This record gives sequence, structure tokens and C-alpha cells, in this order.
Amino acid sequence: MKEIAKDVLHYENLKTIKYTHLATTIAYARAIGEELGYNENQLTVMQVGAALHDVGKSLIPPAILNKKGRLTDEERKIVNLHSVLGYELLKSLGYGVNVAEIARDHHNPMSKNPMAQIVRAADIYSAMREERSYKKAKSHEEAMEVLKSARVPQQILNALDKRYGKKTFTKPIQSFSIRTAVA
Repeated sequence: MKEIAKDVLHYENLKTIKYTHLATTIAYARAIGEELGYNENQLTVMQVGAALHDVGKSLIPPAILNKKGRLTDEERKIVNLHSVLGYELLKSLGYGVNVAEIARDHHNPMSKNPMAQIVRAADIYSAMREERSYKKAKSHEEAMEVLKSARVPQQILNALDKRYGKKTFTKPIQSFSIRTAVA
């Protein structure tokens, strides 16, 4: 795999994945999992999946992933492959089914994997709550409306609202090891 990785991975694409977005996605996923009663092993697996959910972007041609302006329909289809490519990459590297499925299903509202659903919600919530050069951060209430329209399961919405409603994100991210997630 190492030889193949050198030929197909576009490491510069990984620079497009913002650390702050990953960090908050990981933290939000953990918080939701804690509220839903997940055990420490499940939380670790979910955090690893959250950390690696966009790794498939490293397999997208840089000219498409980093294109300025609108993508064509064909380019959008290629970018959308990052979920399946991430799944295949993580499986080939020996990550467990839950971590790989999180990467595969993090955009799929119909996923049967509850960890993928949690990471999907955390990913969306994180993106909504972040200020970026092209947009202001949304309030908790505005982000919750986006999640509702994205068909996020009610128990996940309840967990997010319980943890973050009426207050700002201040809980530090706990450390974890990507190597420990084999479930």
C-alpha cells in the first residue's frame, strides 16, 4: 500500500482540511456520543472516524479539489467520491468497519451506522458554527435549523442542544490515538 499511496495520494489536498474544523468535529461528535451514553471505546472509535472522515479527499485530483469558482457537474461527482475513496483507503489500511463506514457515510442521511450519523451531524454543526472568510458563523439555533433540514435524527439533535444550547463551545478536546481505533 505504501508504494500505491505514493502514486495516488495527493498529500497537498490534506492541507484543504482545516485543523480547526476537524478539531471541533471531533469534539462535537464526542459530546454527542457522551450525551447518548456511548462507552469510552465507542467514543474513541468515533473520534478517529471524525478525524479521518475526509481522508478520501487526498485521492481527488488537486486541480478539481482546489479549483477556484464553481465546479462542473462532473467535477462535483468526482469530489463526492471522496467518501467512498476514504472508506476503501481506510479499509485497506486496516481500520475497522466503524471508522471506515464513518468516512463512507458522513454525507449520507440514510446511513444505518449511528456513529456515522453522529459524525455527519458534528461535521455539519461545526461548519455552521465556524466563521470563514466567506461567511459568518451561525448561532446554535441557526445551526440546529440546518441540521433539522438535513434530516439529522432527533436524538442527535437533542444531544447537541442539551450540550451546546444557550452557551458557546468551551470544552477542550481530549486526546486519543488513531492507532487504537480498530473497531
